[in-house]
Amino acid sequence: MSISGISNYRDVLFQWQGQQLKSTGSETARSSAADSLSSLFGGTSMTNQLSSMVELTKYAMDAMGVTGNSRVTFSQISRYREQLQSEFSEAVKNGLAQTGISDLSQLTFSLDKDGKLSAIGADAQDRKTAQAWLDANPALGNEVRAALREAGVDDATPVEFRLSASGRMSVVNSAGDSIQAALDGAADLTKDLRAGLDSLGITLTGPLELGFDDAGNLAVRGDHADAASIDQWLKENPALADAVKEELKKKDVDTSAVSLRLNAEGGVRITVNNGELKDIQAVLDENGDTGKKLATGLNGLGVDPNISFSIQIGDDGSLTVVSDHPDRDKVQRFFDENPDIVKKYRQIETLSGIDDA
Repeated sequence: MSISGISNYRDVLFQWQGQQLKSTGSETARSSAADSLSSLFGGTSMTNQLSSMVELTKYAMDAMGVTGNSRVTFSQISRYREQLQSEFSEAVKNGLAQTGISDLSQLTFSLDKDGKLSAIGADAQDRKTAQAWLDANPALGNEVRAALREAGVDDATPVEFRLSASGRMSVVNSAGDSIQAALDGAADLTKDLRAGLDSLGITLTGPLELGFDDAGNLAVRGDHADAASIDQWLKENPALADAVKEELKKKDVDTSAVSLRLNAEGGVRITVNNGELKDIQAVLDENGDTGKKLATGLNGLGVDPNISFSIQIGDDGSLTVVSDHPDRDKVQRFFDENPDIVKKYRQIETLSGIDDA
């Protein structure tokens, strides 16, 4: 990243001629001073210019948090300006790095009945960035909803999917994820089940498969030498079954669509079988081009780290990015959304008047 400034002091408190005092060699000191001041101030009143210089110094002291009764050197002001420049550059560098999506794999996308795509995820900035792009490209969501409708999937059917870096859309079993999250949050249920198996003298050497029987009790599925003993314990200790049924009720899922597994280690894992999700996944797979467009667009939201641009401050205090780089608009949007960083740049520009003085 390379940043340069196009100085325009008309919007700040003080205006300077932009000329430096120069040494005049062997001329007399008095003549040298007169020529240099004349060069600096031009035809402007020296009193007015010196008054502005005092005001500029007061501005610098206020920005530095120095009281009016204190003393400060121009060297100290210059160092303070350099500190601001360093802070500004770091803020811009870090800010531009965050204009893209940090981790696409942590986002999921929901599709409503009208074809609107919404970004879902724990990272608020990633959600905001992705949603802004999705809102600006509504055709992609409409394409997916139209394809689902043509395949016979009802518009009222909620659809959620994840998007890989390559653009594959993978349908999310929201009911299964929600119930699994509830079980993960109730670790004592797994702990009690393992304790129950230990009390029966059962050591798992492979996965234990469970499901609901016609009476609503959890029972062993498949062949297991201790199935009868395990079934009896589960009937007498229904806490796990009740917890799962409560979550199934929230999601309007029948117990017949659920299976549970307990491995030698880890918590209880649940699977919710949903035939409609298979139909949705088939449609998503058939529309791979749409997924690739989504991935390409979302992955391309970040700013090129090698971008070079200049900054112009206008009469109204606005900051304009000057660049012929394709990411120029993204950089402009970054500054538009971060007025504190713009304020810091204006401080730097104002304090640059010290050098001119």
